[in-house]
This record gives sequence, C-alpha cells and structure tokens, in this order.
Amino acid sequence: MPAIRLSALTVLLAIVCGTPLLAQSLPITITKSFNPSAVPVGGTSTTTMTVTITNPNAFQVTGINFSDTYPAGLAADLVGAYTCGTLGSTALFTGNGWAFTNVTLAAGASCSVPMSMHATIPGDIVNTTSQVTGTGVPAGGPASATLNAFVVVATPTLSEWMLLMLAASMSIIAAIRMRT
Repeated sequence: MPAIRLSALTVLLAIVCGTPLLAQSLPITITKSFNPSAVPVGGTSTTTMTVTITNPNAFQVTGINFSDTYPAGLAADLVGAYTCGTLGSTALFTGNGWAFTNVTLAAGASCSVPMSMHATIPGDIVNTTSQVTGTGVPAGGPASATLNAFVVVATPTLSEWMLLMLAASMSIIAAIRMRT
C-alpha cells in the first residue's frame, strides 16, 4: 500500500480551514412528512408538512440549498419567513413554494421547518423537494411525501319534528295499505 504524503502546507490549510484530512464527506440528508397524512379537502382541516435537513458530517457544511414547489392541490396556510437555528439561515416562502439558500449547518446539526397546509383537490398529492446541495459534500435527496386528500360526504340529519312527521306519514301509509 503506498504511503500517503501530506505536505506541511496541506496540514496547515486543513487546520486553518477546519476541513478534516482524508475524511469522507456525506451528503446532507433531507426528509419530508405530513402529519396527519390524510385530511379532508378544504381549509377547515390542515396538516403540518415538515421538512428536515441534517448534516451527518463531523464538520460544518456551508452553502446548503434546496427548494420545494407545491404541487397542484396543496396550499400553504401561512406564507412568510422561517429562521433555522442560531446561524440565522432563512427560508423564503412564496405562494407556490419555498427555498433555503446558503444555509450553514454545524457538524451533526439539523433544521426542521414545519408548515401548516391544506388540500384543495381530492386524491393522493405527492410533494417532492429538489436535491439538497452543500459546499464540499455530494448532493442529497430529494425528499418526498404523500398527502391523502378526501372529500367528506355530509349526512343529512332530521330534526325531532321531522322525525315525528315521518313516523306519522309512515303510519298513515301503512293504514291505507292495510285497508286495500
């Protein structure tokens, strides 16, 4: 096996820059979920969509970016900004999605962004992020989750008076049929 030779400059740069020598960098991981995973169509019942990015490396990763465009049938209930962690990285929301740009995550750190959403059409609504990228690490992701949106069928109810009228009507019909 050949010997690995590191120059004094390489070692010095690694110490100053904080980059580990001979370390295998791992991609930033990204996950997505809906809770609950099934909701009725309309704005009355909501779900929380949570996207989490995690740095599995033993070193800080900078320049982390990804985006999430909402598919047809999925609408955000709150549009604004969300700050992730103490490093001040901000998620920028629009009416049709959101993005994290230039995020920094410490070694082993993660960041979760919860969003209140609702379904506007029935069916399985699949939402998928872009790949997540970071400086000096391989691309990770994308992440995907499915929301089951269903239509609630209203069951009519009868008032007490309507029930009495129905019972009386059925009694009259039964009496007429018994005479004939």
